Amino acid sequence: MDLFFNELSIDGRTNISRDSVSALVQVYHALRKYNIATCRIDSANNQRLHQMIQDKPDFLNIRNFYFSFFRSPYESERVESEQDEYLNHEWIYHGKSCIGLPLAIIMNSAALSVYETDWKDAFIHITKDGNMNAVRNICIEQHVDLHIPQIQLDEEPILIECDLEIKDKKISLRSDHGVDVLTEFSKRLLRCPYVIGVINSLPFNSFERRFIKKIREDGLIEIVLP
Repeated sequence: MDLFFNELSIDGRTNISRDSVSALVQVYHALRKYNIATCRIDSANNQRLHQMIQDKPDFLNIRNFYFSFFRSPYESERVESEQDEYLNHEWIYHGKSCIGLPLAIIMNSAALSVYETDWKDAFIHITKDGNMNAVRNICIEQHVDLHIPQIQLDEEPILIECDLEIKDKKISLRSDHGVDVLTEFSKRLLRCPYVIGVINSLPFNSFERRFIKKIREDGLIEIVLP
């Protein structure tokens, strides 16, 4: 399968941060575990992205990966067979037309975004003829393990309800400042039928803004209380 580059993630920008480049490299290595080695991109955007990256100090280390991973244009043979689905509808994100995001939906794949604040979420919502649609978005390594197994299985995840009563579910928290707030929040979490328990709390982090920080393969989810 191919990913599709979200061209809006570089729209109006002249450069990208070194952290964003690092995230892109980490995503590439994570994708290789699933034998995914191609991201389709428009030729003009490919040139722009290359220009943004080539002035970074470690460009020589990522040059080979870049030219092997990004392929122009968007329209592979598979895309051409589904092009009417794109051409016959209006696809809009916050008032802007887009190509990569709808192609990710049409081709049952995911969009690849350059990591920045506006594109950090695992799902991006766009409209198709005015109706909301969710696009799988990959911009950090954790998104790869979240999306790719489900895409390759071509099915929605099956959520298994916990057979424990709420009163039997355990809460285990660090003895930190604010533990009273975390305890009340944990009690709310235990009402969810899919939650088995709250096994720990992490040290305070004033910089993290994502509610879901990490999803592990064993079902453990790290969340953040902003």
